[in-house]
Amino acid sequence: MLLLRVKKTFRKLVFPLILTLAVWPVYATETLRLGVSSFAEHNINKGLIDPTIEAIRKAVQPDKLEVECLELGRLQNSLKNGQLDLVLSSAGNYRRFLLEGYGLRDLATMVSNQAPNPNYAEGSVFFVRSDRNDLDSIGALKNKSVSANYPFAFSGWQIAAGELLNRDFDPDHFFSKVDFLGHGASPVIEAVLSGKTDAGIVRACVLENVGLLKSGLVKVLDPKETTDFPCAVSTRLYPNWTLSTTPNTAPEVSRKVTAAVLEIKPLQNNLHWSVATDFTPIDDLFKGLEIGPFEYLRHFSFKRFMEAYWQYLVFAAIFIIGLILHGIRSEYLVNRRTHALTESLKRERKLRAESALVKSRLDKIQKVGLVGQMCSMIAHELKQPLGAAAAYCFALRRRMESGEVSAEMMEKGIERVDHQIQRASEVVNQVRSYAKGQRQRLTVDVGKTAEKILLDISASAPDTDLEFRKDSEELFVEANPIELEIILINLVKNAIEVVKDKSNGRVVVTLSAEGNTVCIKVEDNGEKLSDAEWKQISQLAMATTKHSGLGFGLSIVAGLAEDLGGRITFERIPSGGLSVFVRLPLAKEKS
Repeated sequence: MLLLRVKKTFRKLVFPLILTLAVWPVYATETLRLGVSSFAEHNINKGLIDPTIEAIRKAVQPDKLEVECLELGRLQNSLKNGQLDLVLSSAGNYRRFLLEGYGLRDLATMVSNQAPNPNYAEGSVFFVRSDRNDLDSIGALKNKSVSANYPFAFSGWQIAAGELLNRDFDPDHFFSKVDFLGHGASPVIEAVLSGKTDAGIVRACVLENVGLLKSGLVKVLDPKETTDFPCAVSTRLYPNWTLSTTPNTAPEVSRKVTAAVLEIKPLQNNLHWSVATDFTPIDDLFKGLEIGPFEYLRHFSFKRFMEAYWQYLVFAAIFIIGLILHGIRSEYLVNRRTHALTESLKRERKLRAESALVKSRLDKIQKVGLVGQMCSMIAHELKQPLGAAAAYCFALRRRMESGEVSAEMMEKGIERVDHQIQRASEVVNQVRSYAKGQRQRLTVDVGKTAEKILLDISASAPDTDLEFRKDSEELFVEANPIELEIILINLVKNAIEVVKDKSNGRVVVTLSAEGNTVCIKVEDNGEKLSDAEWKQISQLAMATTKHSGLGFGLSIVAGLAEDLGGRITFERIPSGGLSVFVRLPLAKEKS
């Protein structure tokens, strides 16, 4: 019974005590640590720092709030060691700490009359003394000296360096000298006014706040036109001072802090907290300058190179592989094409050899035909003088038999016989010189030669209507008489052969002058030519329209005409028949 009472007493007294001790740490007072970055003077935003600290202190009660003002290096070390819960800094430092992996999250951003839009509030100015007429733009500062706060000062240097980069200048090598004079704008202003440096860089609105612009002692270079920013500024604008929280802070505390600072009533110059929505320009600034979280871009790393350009490397690899495959394919196609061309050349050589053989045979046949024509011409030419000589001899023999021959008559007869023998000898000599290649060219009357040839041919073809026309009495060419006769004989005989079986067969030979040429036209009214026959004649390949004979007349004519500097052409008559034209150059002088 006693033991039961002891247990009940333990339950009533000891157990609640143990439970109270167990939950005591949950309700114990915690310490919140607020790190405030050191800011330059002459900034109206400073007036909001103390009210902000007081509002946070009231919002986190009963927790304790510790506030510490820290330089950038100490502020970064405290974040790295997890010693801060809240951070009040420039937007540039906030984004830098965030990108470096400290896990910050923005809660609120300051606004005022000087910066009514929290996204566009921080900027920099390049300024010089008003009497520096040689410095009228930012570009004129190249190779000049400049003073600024720190290399890591957001509005005191980094924003200005970004403006140089946007103008395609290299911030690291633009100025001949950069003097970093430490915290505050006063040393920078003093360096410019004293002439220690040519120009200075300070936060926008500082010159207005200290009254320098109004006094006219300095001037801002390349001020930008802005509609909702009341101060002169040489650069683009970035977000204002920002209050942020770290991963150490409980979400409920962050909510209370955000609500508390946003409820602070506007102070002088309408200074209060708002919310910024776009911090990406700061990220782009750091990346372009290759500073802060992008410092690694200044140093080559194969891994970083691969991470940054792997898409291009893959594309380059695909392109190179494509080039290799294209080269292999091209080589294959070239080899195949080369083989095809080699085979084609072989076939062409074979065809050329066969063509040469055929041409050689044709030349031989043409020579046979030409020899036949020449034999006919020789026989024709020799027949007359030899026949005349024989007639004279026969007449003399008859006179001698009748005893009527006188010495004078005998002398005349012998003289005439001798003349005919000499004429025959001339014909033989002319043929011999032609055979030796000594083709003497004379000025020949084409009309007389044609009349002579037609007179002889008409006697052998009485059934053919042979007509001769010429439009000029004097048509001379430079030619060998035998060659000219061969041309005329072939053309006329070919035409007669075509129409000899027709009851109304007709051949017309026309001589005319065409400019500097003599045109010999031989026209017949034979049968209508087929396309195959016309093609054969046009190509002068074994060309002939004759139904019998050697069949090489037109080829011989074409060769002789070309040798005399002329040419042969054909014209198909629609109603039937063929017109052959041989054009030879007119002789320059008459003999």
